[in-house]
Formats: sequence, C-alpha cells, structure tokens
Amino acid sequence: MYVADRLVFVELHKTGGTHISTCLASLAPGEQVGKHNRVPPALRHRFVIGSVRNPWDWYVSLWGYGCDGKGAVFQTVTRGLDLGYLRRDLSIEIGASGYAVLRQAVADLQRPAAAWRRLYRDVNDAGAFREWLQMMMDIPRRYDVAEGFGFSPVSRWAGILTFRYLKLFTTLDARLYTDTTLATEAGARTAWATHRLVRGIIRTEHLEEDLIDALNRAGYALTQEQCAAVRARRHTRTNTSRRRAASYYYDAASIDLIARREALIIGEHGYVPPAADGAA
Repeated sequence: MYVADRLVFVELHKTGGTHISTCLASLAPGEQVGKHNRVPPALRHRFVIGSVRNPWDWYVSLWGYGCDGKGAVFQTVTRGLDLGYLRRDLSIEIGASGYAVLRQAVADLQRPAAAWRRLYRDVNDAGAFREWLQMMMDIPRRYDVAEGFGFSPVSRWAGILTFRYLKLFTTLDARLYTDTTLATEAGARTAWATHRLVRGIIRTEHLEEDLIDALNRAGYALTQEQCAAVRARRHTRTNTSRRRAASYYYDAASIDLIARREALIIGEHGYVPPAADGAA
C-alpha cells in the first residue's frame, strides 16, 4: 500500500503494483506501507486507487512466477503444516477462532504439496498450467492457498483473484468471511456496488493512461511533461515472470473455467479471453 497526502494506492498481487508505486513516488510523494494490505479505516477518506489485470493473463503470470520459485501462492501450496501461519497470520486475516485454526491445520496436513510442486516444474508446459488451474479452482482445494480464502463464501463460486479483489478494494472487512450472500456471483456484485472502496482502478493493460487519469482525479494536476514521463516508463516494468503469451497455455475448457470463476472482474472491466492455442 502506497500512502500520499491525497491518495492511497492498494496493490492487488501481480497487477503492476511495483511499477505503479515507483511512478507514484515521483508524482505524489508519500511512503510505502506494507504491500498487499487493506486500507485501514483512518485512510479511507482519501482517494483510493486499486490495480487489476485480465484474469486469463493474471493466472498465467501467477503460475509462471511460481515456476520461478516465487510468490505467496507457490510458497503456500508447496509447504506442509505452517505453525507460524496458524498462530499469527490466520488470526490477523480473519479473526480466527479455534475452529478456524483447526480447520486450516487439517487442510495443511492434507495439502498435496508434492502434486502442487510437480505442476511448477516447467514454465513451457501448458498441460501443467491447465492442471494447476483446475486445482486452483477446485472447491475442495480452496484451503490450500490459505489467506483465509477457504473461509470466505466467495470461494464457493469464485477464484482467488476475485477474493483478493473484494478483500482489498471494498469495506467488507470481516463480512468477507461471514456474509452468506457472497456465496453467489449475484450477491458478490451487490456487495461490490454497496461496499466498493476504490475510486480509481488502474488496468495493467492501460497502466500509464489509467494512472495519469487517477492522479488527475485525485487532485494532482499533472503537467504535460509529467504525463510524458509516466508514458516513457512503459518499458521499465519490473517483477515479471518467465512465460509465454497467455494464449499458449489455454484450451477451450480452461478459458471457460476462468470465465465462470472470475465473472465479476471480467464483467466489471470488460475483459476478453485469449485465443485458445491448446498447446500440449
């Protein structure tokens, strides 16, 4: 999370957040406070900006990052029981009860870490990606990624991307885990309309132009020179993963899987799927 005097930028994982924060540091002086954390109530009166990405591309990027041995999802699904997470992080995420700790501990012990690790073996293996995607979207496996995902009604119909989107970009807070209306796409859409926190969203595919627009709306009247400097940074983005274009990894079934499980984000931002190469 990047905090300046007029705005807060809350970063959704793998959506160009490092690049955006670097740009913001030169245009809206502030400080980096954590990374993928929620906006605290004391800062919610400021102009809150979020970032998002085409879901089909996002999942390939997330998996490719894991193939490099990086990222929270990779670290989580390939490990066994993590007592530190159960004692500390789970309670921070969901205000965990004893039941929640026990439920997550059982899931950790049953997590097929070796199977997950095998699916990260080769960034050029489209079949491994599609198998990984099926596991990521498998409702019985929803506790594998931790983060409180399995405890949210959202996990009954949506993927981890939509869960993080609602977690970071709304004021749902504890309701993300207790509001049963979130168990359907329709209920989640209503919650998004009612509890939306972000006032500006930067799409990775239009990062520089959306960033300029958000800054102007937040009250930072950018000069032509400043706008030009933002656009010039287009080819200096960092924190990328090794992988091919998204179309290489998808077939018709995996495209449809994303379409169903990330329907809220796709509908909200008008994203379209890649062509299905169906590479083996």
